[in-house]
Amino acid sequence: MISGFYKYESETLLFGPNFVYNDNYTLLREDKDTIEFPVDGWYWFDSIEDACGFFNISVPENNQGEGN
Repeated sequence: MISGFYKYESETLLFGPNFVYNDNYTLLREDKDTIEFPVDGWYWFDSIEDACGFFNISVPENNQGEGN
């Protein structure tokens, strides 16, 4: 399980495990339960599998399993 913030954009799965910083917003892991998603396309998922299922894409081979 690789929990964190995920965004699918331009055929690329973006990932921020602990935070996402932007000029217009900051997403922090400790605030994930109080954030109203989506924020500029970012969502919180408990695993990469959950994120890929939501975005209807395949799990990237190099990102399967915790610690990769």
